[in-house]
Amino acid sequence: MSSHSPIKLRIPNQDLDECSFFRANVEAAQAWALSLPVANTKAVVQELRRAISELNRVAISPDIRFNIMEILRPSLNVAIATMSRRFLSQALVMPEEPRQMSELADNLYSLTATAYTIVAIETVQQREDLHQINPARLLCEALQRALSFTGKKMLQTLQLHQNVPSNGWLELHQLYAMAERQHLSQLPVEDRLEGSRTIETTYLQSLLLGCCKPNQLRQSDLAAVYRGLQEWASLIQMATTDNGSGLYLVDLSSDLPAEYSSLHINSHNPSYRTINTEGLVSHLEALKTQTRDPVIFGNDISLPPNMLDHLINSLGSMSTRNFSRSKSSANLGITLGLSSTHYHLAGKRTLDQILFGNNYTAGAADRLAAQQFLTTQESRDTWEQANPNDVGRSIKGDSKHQIGVELIEDGDLIVLEDRVPNELSPQERYTIYPVKMLDTSPGGYCLEWEGGLPSHLRTGDIVSVSENNEDHSVIAVIRWISQLEDANSLLGVELLSPRGMPYGARIQQKRGTKAPVIRVLLLPEIKLVGQPHTLLTPRAGFKENQKVTLLREGEEFLVQLLRQMSATGNFAQFDFRYIKHLEQVVAEDKSGLVDSAFDSMWSNI
Repeated sequence: MSSHSPIKLRIPNQDLDECSFFRANVEAAQAWALSLPVANTKAVVQELRRAISELNRVAISPDIRFNIMEILRPSLNVAIATMSRRFLSQALVMPEEPRQMSELADNLYSLTATAYTIVAIETVQQREDLHQINPARLLCEALQRALSFTGKKMLQTLQLHQNVPSNGWLELHQLYAMAERQHLSQLPVEDRLEGSRTIETTYLQSLLLGCCKPNQLRQSDLAAVYRGLQEWASLIQMATTDNGSGLYLVDLSSDLPAEYSSLHINSHNPSYRTINTEGLVSHLEALKTQTRDPVIFGNDISLPPNMLDHLINSLGSMSTRNFSRSKSSANLGITLGLSSTHYHLAGKRTLDQILFGNNYTAGAADRLAAQQFLTTQESRDTWEQANPNDVGRSIKGDSKHQIGVELIEDGDLIVLEDRVPNELSPQERYTIYPVKMLDTSPGGYCLEWEGGLPSHLRTGDIVSVSENNEDHSVIAVIRWISQLEDANSLLGVELLSPRGMPYGARIQQKRGTKAPVIRVLLLPEIKLVGQPHTLLTPRAGFKENQKVTLLREGEEFLVQLLRQMSATGNFAQFDFRYIKHLEQVVAEDKSGLVDSAFDSMWSNI
């Protein structure tokens, strides 16, 4: 970075003499941290927020400030992680309490990053006054911590499909630029909580997250990608434009994420850095060939196999729009999820009606059998089997307990009488939501969603989109979600097929066992664009080379799943081939059996 470019980092004025929560020393801070009400996560976060906010305004030496923050950091990490479960994996338009919690966590990330930034800035300014600690080490550790918390804030922002706030990227770039100017970016930094890393790899972990098309990923996938980048960042090469090249380029003096290098005509700005991802992409391709199992990082964090394809595509080549978009305005209806799409494509018929006909209704015995907690067990107690004389003993005055009389609880009676309480009707369960089309292209639509988003809406969901009051629907997948402040949410959907055929599917298992029938969609072949027929299945349970029976009233086909063409967290798409049943082979060529070489043997037996 040019020596004439000043570092642009903002910190509060040091206008307080002391902190009202504890004395500004390590012992007092540790005693205060131990007294926090750990059972009340929200209260802990609020106390930490107020204490760190006040501490950021207290004039103390940078080494003492750093040591106090290190004392508070474990409590802070645990409290935020616990509270995050209250607002992540929830509705994207959150109710008041989860929204307040997300804002509280975001604010705490900012305050903590600011605290470590103050340590870094004051270490440079007061270098000559620090005698009890190596100033370079203190500066290096403070910058790494500040980058780590800034990155965690960035992750949470992207998980909530929100725009990165103003100066968010600039703060990240400038922290790294400060380390680079002090020749500290490549030095290893010890961290007992998160492991040894360099400032450069900590910076790249957050920077590359913005290159992975985060608006197309689910919250859990983003967390897994962020964790993976912590291990893989060392495979990425970053250099000045004079000393290297790469797919991406970042301007350390801008408030912008990394962009494709080819978009910059003049790339000789001294604040530009190239990012070469070839080493990481090669590593991801090797992981993909080794196994189709999830990549496990520990702590219940795993990266699904389909995410390797997403990362390879995102970090391995420049993504360009294949079709031009044109402004459009139309009222549409959209269904969410494979089940709802299946129901409406079938003419508002349930899976049982697809399999057995429109007049089919499940009998009382079928419904009771489906309730595994309502079925009668062969034996409720193994000791009853050992003492047959005690089984079903009559209790005086209570004829229900006579031998041979089966007990039926009130819940069972409700099921038998077809009065299941609080059961949603198909129309309520498989809702069609109204949306507005903003623009369109041959590849998909940009849709505007008025009001709150449903809690089950996720990127990677299968949807069907139709004109209002029209039966014909196209099959699509949600590729990205964008939430704008004080505005309606936007959805980007990619078209998969102009139509789909609902079927039930049974996976072929060992002889004597029968798998349940599961909803699937058959997308017919489109010869004009060379698209083969494919099968959309739920994400779990289906895999390449499986044999599957496709079922519909009056129809039964045996197919074999071939290549998995795509997958998200919600569905998988397979190419497949039809397999003939033995009965079909016999019906087509009976003469072959008559003329068989074994006929003479059978006649002699």
